[in-house]
Amino acid sequence: MREILRSRIARLSLMTLIVGGLWGLTVWVLSGPTCPLTVSAYVEVPEETFTETLYLPLVLGDYAPPADRLCRFGVGAGQDIASYPVNGLRIGWYVDWGATVYPARPGGIDYMPMMRLRQTGPDSYTYTPSGDALTTTVTTNPGALWLIGNEPDRRRWQDDLEPHVYARAYHDLYYLIKHMDPGAQIAAGGIVQPTPLRLQYLDMVLTTYLELYGESMPVDVWNIHAFILRERSCDYYPDDCWGAEVPPGITATQGMLYEIQDNDNLDIFKQNIQRFRQWMADRGYQAQPLIVTEFGVQMPPDLGFPPERVHAFMDATFDYLSMVTGTVGCPTDEYRLVQRWAWYSLTDDNFNGWLFDPTSKARTVFGDNFADYTALLSATVNLSPARLWTDPPAPSSSGEPLTLTLYARIVNNGNISTDAPVLVRFYHGDPHQDGAQVGADQVVPVLDGCASSATAQVVWSNVLPGPYSIYVVVDPLDTVAESDEADNTYSAPVVVTTL
Repeated sequence: MREILRSRIARLSLMTLIVGGLWGLTVWVLSGPTCPLTVSAYVEVPEETFTETLYLPLVLGDYAPPADRLCRFGVGAGQDIASYPVNGLRIGWYVDWGATVYPARPGGIDYMPMMRLRQTGPDSYTYTPSGDALTTTVTTNPGALWLIGNEPDRRRWQDDLEPHVYARAYHDLYYLIKHMDPGAQIAAGGIVQPTPLRLQYLDMVLTTYLELYGESMPVDVWNIHAFILRERSCDYYPDDCWGAEVPPGITATQGMLYEIQDNDNLDIFKQNIQRFRQWMADRGYQAQPLIVTEFGVQMPPDLGFPPERVHAFMDATFDYLSMVTGTVGCPTDEYRLVQRWAWYSLTDDNFNGWLFDPTSKARTVFGDNFADYTALLSATVNLSPARLWTDPPAPSSSGEPLTLTLYARIVNNGNISTDAPVLVRFYHGDPHQDGAQVGADQVVPVLDGCASSATAQVVWSNVLPGPYSIYVVVDPLDTVAESDEADNTYSAPVVVTTL
């Protein structure tokens, strides 16, 4: 049985090949954190730091129109996703473990392209797509979130890069894609699971990056997988190395020795998510979003995982990911720990929990459970200003009037997008107490939800030295129905000093 199980779990990684900024602005502008290196030791996460707050309002009904797709919920799928009736799941995005020039977008859902990597020598690597194929894919998918690699910490079956090689690959591809599309976002390749052994792998990546390039590794979004799998080297334990093995470049022979029956252990799942958010905060990345691009139950029914057990894990993890907040969570997403997550998988019946039958394309009992869960969720928008700053950041004058530019970061941390651009106004003084509007009305584009953001700006003329209280108000005419109307105003002091 060990050989069968090891083969099944090894295919967990192989299957993905087949299926497919926290800052203030000196003393002049004081602002709150926003959700855009140092390496320290692993710290155990204090459990009391995290809370679960209900963000799941009332019933919408059995049918979910495409316009109500939920940005937080995603799925791992292939490019045949449009041939399945996925709108009933209300998913907002998917990943197919590749980079498609013209990806399927049923119901208008988002697509996250992925670069695939392979180590070719002690310090070398190749990547796919490359050349003209990459250029075409980047330019035809402007503003996409790119995932750099898939499980680079997984020996043999996935991208399998030593930490110092992954650091080089990430650096090169980060700047290559940003050069072609400055609006693109870049996410690190998802590790198999956020265990101490795999955080050691990432620490080695960060250390190498800093040593090679003299800067902290720039990451727009952190990305992980959240499986619960055994960590033992097959070189040392050939008869007991099912699961995730030991990352390349790590000298340890074993890590977390999870058992088969731990595969749906909710306490372990929670601990791992909390551990990774703590790791992010300890290394200066708290302001970044965190997405989970793969999780689920891999163990088959004959090992004691019938549909009822998979359903219970699906519901419990969905509850947790939707509700949990903590002091190390994303500041612009009401301190939620995780911004988006994707169930594995849409159709892979080699493992448990597939949502659609790959042959008949009929929804399975797992898909029914997924749809039943998301049908109960209200579609919400919640707009708020997250940060306010000036250009120049430290204005000073010898007495003559200045012209400043005011900027504000506007966030939607609801679970659906706005249906139109959003009005923003700046004020000198409290707008509720006769504050004067600065400049004309401004707008930011449609905001997708899940802590997506955009910047509004306005020119402020004839500013004399002195202290000011600047306010920004999003949706000042209350034209957008929001889940929280009380957080649409933000203020910060601005001081123009005298030379």
